[in-house]
Amino acid sequence: IALPGQLVIGTDSHTCMAGALGCFAFGVGSTDMANAWLTRDVRVTVPETARFVLTGKLSPGVCAKDVMLHILSQEFFKSGAGIGKVLEFAGDGVRGLSLDERATLTNMAVEAGGFTGIIEADEVVVDYLVAQRGLSAEDVRARIVRADEGASYLATFEVDLSAIRPMVATPGDPRNGVPLEALEQVEGREVAIQIAYGGSCTGGKKADMDMYAEVLKAALAKGKRVKDGVHLYIQFGSQDIRRYAEQKGYLTIFADAGAELVDPSCGACIKAGPGVSDSPEQVTVSAINRNFPGRSGPGKVYLASPLVVAASAVLGKIASPDDL
Repeated sequence: IALPGQLVIGTDSHTCMAGALGCFAFGVGSTDMANAWLTRDVRVTVPETARFVLTGKLSPGVCAKDVMLHILSQEFFKSGAGIGKVLEFAGDGVRGLSLDERATLTNMAVEAGGFTGIIEADEVVVDYLVAQRGLSAEDVRARIVRADEGASYLATFEVDLSAIRPMVATPGDPRNGVPLEALEQVEGREVAIQIAYGGSCTGGKKADMDMYAEVLKAALAKGKRVKDGVHLYIQFGSQDIRRYAEQKGYLTIFADAGAELVDPSCGACIKAGPGVSDSPEQVTVSAINRNFPGRSGPGKVYLASPLVVAASAVLGKIASPDDL
């Protein structure tokens, strides 16, 4: 229900996801929300902004989740310099991403303590809002807020999308990102898993369903399915997304591959329902946004893209779809 140019608040830290529509969207506490219902105001100190200019195109097998795990692993965030800051994503690299993939960028802007993420709305957003809600394209365009010429930023970073490889964040913090190809060296062993979870606001979108289906369809074509002893949970972000998956024929692919389907919810991301670990020894590879200790149960959680989550479920260890 959000529109470009609006200020959007919600009692969830991932309210920032609406930043993909060109909104200034952020989470607040319940007291601030109650006050806002009454006064229509919310008190906030305008934060500084760090600008991330994305250039180039993603390589096959790399997606927005990898981009964010790469960005969060940089010194700017590891040092705490990104705490309380707005992350503004710009550049031709952003324009080349679908709206769902852009939403992963703004969604995960808060994972290292950032205030919110925002992307200037364009025709991709206009087309989406017209199709989804029957709005006037002219009215939507009139709401778009753009960065001022010569705007000042706390810091500006250039990110070459073509140089980013599939990433994994090791347990404990989303800032622990390492290239997937280096994971065994970092951990000193291959990382066997018992749970693969695809869902939450970060990993339960239509584009994410496309990725799960792509990998599982390729696995089925090779006579493979979810490995014995591994549970793959796929949880839809909304009923609309479930209907989308059904229309695309994904539900059959998921079922044939041995995935367990879960109705829409925050799910294992907030330790609620299937996909939650029940012992410290269990290892999960997850498409959620954060892997702080205890977030999804007592086990260890590695963050990865939907592509890696699906491939890992089939292979029984954290791995790339190329390994199928």
